[in-house]
This record gives sequence, C-alpha cells and structure tokens, in this order.
Amino acid sequence: MNPSEQTRRLKKYEASELVTFSQHDVPQMDFLSPFGPFIARTKLSADLIDHLNSIADETLTPGRGAEFHLSSSACDYGGDDSLSNVVAESIRRYVRGVENDDVGAIEFDVFWVVSQYAGTPSPVHFHSGEISGVLYLKVPELAPEEEHRNYINGRQAGYINFLIGGKQRFSRSLISFKPCVGDLYIFPGWLLHGAEPFRGSGERRSLAFNARVQS
Repeated sequence: MNPSEQTRRLKKYEASELVTFSQHDVPQMDFLSPFGPFIARTKLSADLIDHLNSIADETLTPGRGAEFHLSSSACDYGGDDSLSNVVAESIRRYVRGVENDDVGAIEFDVFWVVSQYAGTPSPVHFHSGEISGVLYLKVPELAPEEEHRNYINGRQAGYINFLIGGKQRFSRSLISFKPCVGDLYIFPGWLLHGAEPFRGSGERRSLAFNARVQS
C-alpha cells in the first residue's frame, strides 16, 4: 500500500475539530468531543409513517406488546418513497457525513416492528448489523413525573438511551433522546442502547433494522 492510499484510508478515522461548547472568559476555552461513535437523527415523511402504522395495525393486538418482521414487499412498497429506499438513502447520507465517502450496495438483514406498553423495558443491547437504526411510529403519553427522569438516575423514563464505556472521569458515556413520531436514528450496530420502561398511557411503537454497506 502506497503512502497516499494509506493516508486516504486512515483519513476516515480522524475526528474533526467541532466545538461542543465554549466558555467565553479570557482566554476563551473551547470544549471538544472528538472521539466515539456517531449517531444521526433525521425525519421521515408522515405518509411513510402512516403506511407502516397501517401494516402494524393489521398485525398487532391492541394493548398487547409484540414484535414482528416486515415482509420484503412491505419494505419495498412505494418505489422511490419505499421504506427500504428512504432508509438506504439515509444510510448513504450517514456514511458521507461520518466518513466523507460514498457507499455502494446497502444490504438489509431485517426490518422489524416493536410494540411496547407501560412497564415493558428494552434491555441494553447491541445489534448484529454493521449499521442499525430505530424509527418511531407511535409514542406514549408519559406520566408527568416521567418527563425529566432518565437512565442515569435509574428511574423509569421511556427515552432511548445510547451508552458507551462506563463511569469514566472527564468523559461522557451516555445520551438519552425523547422519542418523537417520525424520528429516525442511525448508529453503529455495536453501539449499546436500550429503553427504560415508562409509566403512562398509549403505545411505544418503533421500527428497527440491521444493514451492511459496501464501499
């Protein structure tokens, strides 16, 4: 491997000098968070969410949590606006943003829908895919006292929690996001994540996927 090719391959692992926040005392101090996995968040169309919910409504029993795999025909329905096409394009944008590179074929292992009600956890886990994602189709009405509770203080929440490493001084290892209908999160399949059980009414319905990319 010649030096220029080696440099090109290593370039995608270099962090950028993005400033997380600054203290404007003199002299100014900038705080950077250059290391670790990238999580992307985007929004999918209401029409696609409605289509997926109509499929789930025909499969799920109201009030009873369950999981099921989406068929290939369901994933490919809608041509350019299909689930598989829209998510594939989102993955391409994710890879371009993280590695400044384009990808070739994107192969999906599986899409599946998860329906959960109050008191049901999604224990911390990782996925088998190289790239994974979670799309929110329905969100519950959280009990008022739940709104500002999170995984760190060990209380029930209903947020999605991403974590890496442990309790390490001078490092941040966890972030939580409140689910919103239409939000799609894309992240490395190996990144640990989970959801604490919530208290409140309604259904937390999400769609997850595993995928592999070819350069």
